[in-house]
Amino acid sequence: MVIGLVGTIGSGKDTAGDYIAAKLGIPVFQISAPLKQICADTGVEPTRENLISLGTELAKEHGDGYLAEYIIKRMKDSAVITGMRQLGQITFLKSSSKLKLISIDANPKIRFNRTKNNDKLGEADNLNEFLVRERTENNPPNTQRLFECMKLADFHITNEGTIEELYSAVDEILES
Repeated sequence: MVIGLVGTIGSGKDTAGDYIAAKLGIPVFQISAPLKQICADTGVEPTRENLISLGTELAKEHGDGYLAEYIIKRMKDSAVITGMRQLGQITFLKSSSKLKLISIDANPKIRFNRTKNNDKLGEADNLNEFLVRERTENNPPNTQRLFECMKLADFHITNEGTIEELYSAVDEILES
């Protein structure tokens, strides 16, 4: 069983993933963790641009389900996986596990402010730049297709309130 979380930058998907993992007593994996490890191993700075470039390169070499395959091989029975951005990752997870996919989104201004407050590495300096980067990252030549991935979700959360409201929305999904 895999509970997958897809969502826009600053939407709260990692917060929701950590909450689900703690509540169910299962591990949580970020789909980008292998990319960050490769950067560390090769001395490449793990900037957003470098991670996207590396992810695109690996998808071209091994298929765009590669990172999901990598994680599935390392998990036991159940896990939470956050941050899928390639359609092949979701396709692979659907074919190799019992996947329940949750998408999380919020108003772009709220998301931008969250990224600034969390001092996210390499994020934009203003809202317009934030939105331009988001659109650029999710179009060719990059293999990311976040917005298409979000449309495949079984459940959708709009996270524009408190953390308690996010947890409550997650609880409703888990109960169903």
